[in-house]
Amino acid sequence: MVVLASAITTKNGKALLSRQFVELSRVRIEGLLAAFPKLMGSEKEHTFIETDSVRYVYQPLESLYILLITNKNSNILEDLETLHLLAKFVPEYSRLLEEKEVTKNAFEIISAFDEAVAMGYKERVNLQQIKNFTAMESHDEIRYKLEQKTKMAQAKRESDKQRKAIEKKRQDDKKFGIQHDDSSRHITSSNSGGSQRSVYQNEPIVESRRTESPKSEPRSSKGMQLGKGKKTGGYTEVLKEENINVEAVENSRPGSSALQTPSTNEKVRTLVAEKMVLQTQNDGGLQNFEIKGELTLTVFDASASKIKVQISQGQNKEFQFKAHPNMNKDAYANDNVLMLKDNSKSYPIGTGSTILKWRYVTKDEKAIPLTINVWPSTSGGETTVPVEYEKNCNFDLLDVTIAIPIPGPGPSIGDAEGSVEFDSRKGILYWRIPIIDDGNKSGSMEFTVPSAAAGAFFPIQVDFRSNTTYAAIQTVSVTTMGDNKPLEFASENTLGVEQYEIQQ
Repeated sequence: MVVLASAITTKNGKALLSRQFVELSRVRIEGLLAAFPKLMGSEKEHTFIETDSVRYVYQPLESLYILLITNKNSNILEDLETLHLLAKFVPEYSRLLEEKEVTKNAFEIISAFDEAVAMGYKERVNLQQIKNFTAMESHDEIRYKLEQKTKMAQAKRESDKQRKAIEKKRQDDKKFGIQHDDSSRHITSSNSGGSQRSVYQNEPIVESRRTESPKSEPRSSKGMQLGKGKKTGGYTEVLKEENINVEAVENSRPGSSALQTPSTNEKVRTLVAEKMVLQTQNDGGLQNFEIKGELTLTVFDASASKIKVQISQGQNKEFQFKAHPNMNKDAYANDNVLMLKDNSKSYPIGTGSTILKWRYVTKDEKAIPLTINVWPSTSGGETTVPVEYEKNCNFDLLDVTIAIPIPGPGPSIGDAEGSVEFDSRKGILYWRIPIIDDGNKSGSMEFTVPSAAAGAFFPIQVDFRSNTTYAAIQTVSVTTMGDNKPLEFASENTLGVEQYEIQQ
């Protein structure tokens, strides 16, 4: 291990927060932090202190100290690099470098520390990536808010239009001597889109006759009461009344999946999951492209613990496949069958088992699924930045987010496909497109900011998901080992982004 713990303390030695990356008792970490101010001394030129067992690597932050506690045999240069990275997080999440402000934002700072250091070792990440990882934003929530805002604006425009039409009709009637008495009624109705329709009825209100009783019932003095209408059956009933596919909506909600819980007859589930790592340049030069995938098998019934999985593989000769050591390598190589080589063993119940992994690396620019081009130009003290995307793959991209760093104040946004949102706290412009398919293979967005260098808008981070994988692996059948009896199974394919970065 290298980094044992990180902490932020005051100049007097008071610990404001601490994060341990290895197992340390509370007594020991408190003792190590308490000993730090006593070891400081009067020398200012050093940035580390060594004891018999640990090394303190520290950096002053105005009235505070940020420090790492490491082993003595760790690389001091790597320790300093890690310390400088962690020091950048504090002003990002705490506006003032003061005790009260750091304590208030301790959770966000610790979360950033966790993204930078894992199991005692520094991750290969930068500040911008950490900010994206800890954003924890909901694409569906943002989309819903934008839809509601659009509906409200549409309803207001429709209401203003109807109001002007009614006022004009009143003025025209007045010219012809038509008077509107107090008995006229103003009826307002709403349609499903949120817009309103207003109609004036000039006929006098006539009390309808009742055949059941010669006497009319007295009017209630309480007036209209809200909130006591007919109760509906909740969320699903509302969707049914609107003729909306409830199952499709449930499967599209964040975190939901048709494969999260086994069906009644489902005994086996397979999941083909791939992660993409891509680094490219604004002019299209590909620096790094890697696909890492795995096939995970989950058994839900003890009767299906000894099985054979027949798969099909696409034209993926450049992929490097590796079956689990416990799998029968001959059966996989000759027949694309995944089965345990020891017939006496069985799969665990209810726990996913990774039985096949693969890797694909290429320098071919044709493999880039989505190209992003940025064309900044400065004129008259302003920089105009057109941004365009183009889909180059034969599968759909879902929940696409393009994150662009923005220098200085917020941008002025022009026409754009999808939705655009600027986070002033992080200085990032988020361009979101719910789906990119053959119907919108390309799109553009433009914004304007005060004069800035072209490099200020990089690196650009991209995120998306897809239900199609590069390896094109499909589960054909699942059968028992003994009698080759077919079993009910479910399968899912998913492609996600681990890193997708466009540099200048």
